[in-house]
Amino acid sequence: MWLILSLMAVVMFTAQNLLMRVLAVKSVHPRTFSVVFNGWGTIFAAILFLIERPSLVNLPHISWIQWILIAAAVLGYGLYERTHFLARKELEASTIAILFRLTYVITFIGAILFLHEPLTITKLIGATILIGASLVVVHKNPKLQASRAVWIAIFAAVMLGIAGLLDKPASHGIPANLYSVALWGLSVLVVAFPSISLSQLKTEFIIGGWKVALTAFLNVIGFVFYVQALSLADASLVTPVTSSSGTLTVLAGIFILKEKSFIGRKILAGILMLIGILLLR
Repeated sequence: MWLILSLMAVVMFTAQNLLMRVLAVKSVHPRTFSVVFNGWGTIFAAILFLIERPSLVNLPHISWIQWILIAAAVLGYGLYERTHFLARKELEASTIAILFRLTYVITFIGAILFLHEPLTITKLIGATILIGASLVVVHKNPKLQASRAVWIAIFAAVMLGIAGLLDKPASHGIPANLYSVALWGLSVLVVAFPSISLSQLKTEFIIGGWKVALTAFLNVIGFVFYVQALSLADASLVTPVTSSSGTLTVLAGIFILKEKSFIGRKILAGILMLIGILLLR
């Protein structure tokens, strides 16, 4: 069952990544757009929670350490949401997908250092290959070298990796849809800090239209599938499967969004990315 849930998350995340690139290009104020995006996500997550009405019997038993982990995950996702649309506006979806595979490297390193998962030669090689896949795209690419968008993408990837590392211990014993509501809703506060202009908010709401609502819906559904899969299997099994959405995004970006620049490098990086993910299992 965990594999089916993970594959469903892959489909949702791939479609979401393509739509986010299209929407980010049109956005005038990316941070404000992220507030709109996260606002829709909060609404959809809350609707799912109200429909399923899961048992909350375990909530009083959550330890203070787990509350800290939840707060840290919210901060990580909030900083990711605050920055990633800035990168997506400048970088192609296929490039972003490759750079964001660094999130799994961060999760991998964190799992070794903090969750005490065993370090093997194959995992070490896999992490190295994933980093190499990102370097293949950046190397001697005049659009990416010393680019502000690349550094923003790397920062967002690190934040997403840290948040992903915290998901399993932070969500332990909490219904997936409730955990999703908490992350979406509280992340909006991090993105909006210290303030957001109402005129900008109106502009971005109009620009996004129904497409931003659809993108947020795909993200919410995919995340719920992901957290449900984590509740049934180890993160070392679930995350490599869901990370394959990056490979699909690279291919879809080339063939659907017509992102033809450095196509050979992107295909090579996509292959390396898939190999690296498989080795990290």
